[in-house]
Order: sequence, then structure tokens, then C-alpha cells
Amino acid sequence: MTFLLEMIGTVAFAFAGALVAIDNDLDLFGINLMAVMTACGGGMTRDLLLGNTPPMMFRNPVYVLSAVVTAFLTFVIYHKFVQSRFKDKILDIVNVLDAIGLAIFTTVAMDLAMQLGHESGFLICAVGVITAVGGGLLRDMMCNVKPAVLTKDIYATASMVGAVAYFFMLKTAIPAVVSNFIALVLIFGMRMWAIVHNVNLPTIDKAKHNK
Repeated sequence: MTFLLEMIGTVAFAFAGALVAIDNDLDLFGINLMAVMTACGGGMTRDLLLGNTPPMMFRNPVYVLSAVVTAFLTFVIYHKFVQSRFKDKILDIVNVLDAIGLAIFTTVAMDLAMQLGHESGFLICAVGVITAVGGGLLRDMMCNVKPAVLTKDIYATASMVGAVAYFFMLKTAIPAVVSNFIALVLIFGMRMWAIVHNVNLPTIDKAKHNK
């Protein structure tokens, strides 16, 4: 089940990465690279931070291959996709899958950190968040655009809240399976709530100071 959820998240992240690459006029190689970076970049960063080398994406290329296939299919169907009357519904489905990926990548990364013997709560939670959002951050930096994770929607925040909750639940008498499920639901629920209600974290209204 964990592998299935990881693959769902990988495909959703790769599709989002491919769309960003297309919007920034990258060629086919660039589209594939951004899809792979979005889907696997966070996990690569996680493994490097934990000393789990070579990173999993190189030892088990199924994630990279899934991202490449997703990117190629996105490239092929892009024009039909943007002209389709089902475009908005498809994007809604992708948002749901993306939220699933955000949740599962957060908890899986934390489990890996603990399996490798790390005990620092800050490290374990940070690794979970970095894995979930790091790929998108690297993609946007490579595309020279303002990172979406820092400017819109409750995204990294949902991962962070879920990660902290998961860690503290694991330190109680709550069974690990139950703790994992609660954390997944919490992250997924926060993310979907933000999307449905178009909720963002507050920013500074600089226009008030220019009057």
C-alpha cells in the first residue's frame, strides 16, 4: 500500500513538474528533467542529508522511470489537455493525488530517518518536510521562478504540522499504524481544505505603506 501511494504521489508530482516546465518553454529534455526533479528531488535531498547513499532514486529507478513516462505523456497530450472541457476536473484530480503524495512522502521519510537510527525530533520532522516539498522547490529554482511552495496555498505548512504531530504521536502509546494514519489524514485534510477554500498564509500588504 505504501509503495502504491508513493507511485501515485510520484506521478502527480511529475505531472505538476512537467506543466511548470512547459509553461517556462523548456524543451523535451527539460520537461523530463523537471518532472524527475519534482518527483524525486526531495527524496534525493533526504538521502543525502541522512547519509543514505547512493540516493534511493539511483538504486531503485522505478520512481525516475515513472516520472519520465509521466513527463513524456504530458508532452504528447498537452495540447489536447489544455483544450479539453475536462481540464479543470483533471486538475482537481491531480490536486487530490498531489495531496496524497505530500502526506505519504512526509511520513515515509520520517520512518526512514528513524529506521536509520536518528533520534532528533527536529531532524526527523525536517527530513519529512524536505522530502515532501524539496522537489518542487528545486524545480522552481532551476526554472528561475519564485518557488510556489513559498508563495501560495498551505503546502509546506500542512507537511510540517503533520510531521510534528506524527513524531509526537510515535512517542506516546498510540500504535505506529494509527499514528501514521492520523498524520496522513491530517496532512491531506489541511492541504485539501486550503485548496477548496483558497486559503493562503498571510503576507505583508506593501501597498498600505506606499499610500
